[in-house]
Amino acid sequence: MNDTTLPTRQRRKTGVKKGFALHDWKLLLNRSNDLAQRKGAPLRSMTMEEVALHDKEYDGWMVLQGKVYNVGPYVHYHPGGVNILKPSLGKDGTSLFEQYHRWVGIENLIGKLLIGYIDDSPPPSQQSQMSMPPPKPGLRKLDNLLNPPIDRDSNGSGNGNGNG
Repeated sequence: MNDTTLPTRQRRKTGVKKGFALHDWKLLLNRSNDLAQRKGAPLRSMTMEEVALHDKEYDGWMVLQGKVYNVGPYVHYHPGGVNILKPSLGKDGTSLFEQYHRWVGIENLIGKLLIGYIDDSPPPSQQSQMSMPPPKPGLRKLDNLLNPPIDRDSNGSGNGNGNG
């Protein structure tokens, strides 16, 4: 090494066990019908409290970009090893994902593990405290906008053109 060469920081990859490489994961994705274990249930809204209950390697959920994934089936396929993912299980891993894997297409890698979305609406106790401001005077009511009054001509027909 000379004065113009900086030492490079070695990135330690733990590797994966035999049978857990990327191509093995892709094969599993293509052959599985319900890898996310939704059992036919539709995608649904979830809270971070619910996600936090699933923080185990065998039952691990993770939030990435507002979407909730059941990453339990994937953890052993991660090239950095299980221990890299463990701290993010049951949490929002978006910032770490974007820091280390910004170029990775989430949909292609774990899209089939999608189970729901994070609900950003306030809890019911806060919703009751929030209210709509009163309508401004002079504005037409919603009923009038949806069902405008019918023009009646002199003979009482409701078509408004006088040819009733």
